[in-house]
Amino acid sequence: MKFEQFLYALTMSALTVCSAHATDVRMTSVDEALWLQGGVGVMNVQSREYVYLGKNKASELDWDAKGVPVYSLTTGADLGGGWRLKGSVDVSVDGDGHMVDYDWVPGYAVDQTKDGWSDRSIHPDTQLEYYVSGKVELGRTLFSDETGDLSAGGGFQYTRLRWNAYGGSYIYSDGGFRNDVGELPDGLKGITYEQRVPTFFAGLDGSKRFDRLTLSGGVKGGVTLGIDDIDDHWLTGTRTYGDVQAAPVLMLNAAADFRITGATSVYFAAKFENTFRERGDMREVDTATGAETIYRDAEGASLRTMSVQFGIRARF
Repeated sequence: MKFEQFLYALTMSALTVCSAHATDVRMTSVDEALWLQGGVGVMNVQSREYVYLGKNKASELDWDAKGVPVYSLTTGADLGGGWRLKGSVDVSVDGDGHMVDYDWVPGYAVDQTKDGWSDRSIHPDTQLEYYVSGKVELGRTLFSDETGDLSAGGGFQYTRLRWNAYGGSYIYSDGGFRNDVGELPDGLKGITYEQRVPTFFAGLDGSKRFDRLTLSGGVKGGVTLGIDDIDDHWLTGTRTYGDVQAAPVLMLNAAADFRITGATSVYFAAKFENTFRERGDMREVDTATGAETIYRDAEGASLRTMSVQFGIRARF
């Protein structure tokens, strides 16, 4: 099965479990040892890709999407003895985005700041084609009573996303400083960018109960197994493959749940993840001839996401 077909099936599953925005559905087994939960929220996604010439930055592409819908599925199992196994997946497709491409060409760039660029293109018609992040975590309860609990755990997460930029405007320095100004045709695909981020992580989760109100949160740290990215510049016929080194990762989550009845509550949940910038090698391919060039330590990438969910939670 192709990845796009798998992503479509996964999205349909999420929509089936959670059929309306701001509604969270949780189903448990009779003994509550197994559970499945679905939810819908909104998410901001920020991808950054960099090209370096030695210590200097030669290019930076800022990919951003704000307030895109994200569909979540989470399942868990109580293994006994305080141990639990949990898996989750977050999916977003066809999100509206924005991209700005900066270049610092030697001889024309003023400096290395965002205002010192030599070339810049702006692409308001940018699409977050898909975002999917799956996680498996094994945890153990360290403390638990009627007022709260604390647990430690760790696991593996794999995130993959793809952007497309169409049309837009440009200002280039071609024989003069910012002297070439123009527009690209609407709908013309200019750049596609994909990131693949495998991560190992570990950390703590806890909760505190105050009668019908429960506050919970977690903090985790991790490291990627590198970031693999692919950039297609369709108008120049070049494709680059980035092999970015291992990068540190920070994961934070917080939630508040207020129980209205035994099976219904209102809730708010937020999650933040940051994969810090790191550098690595870049392989550039001429798509017409197949000619390849390797540039050592010339690639950089980072990824940041923040999502929120809120609404009514129903338990069955």
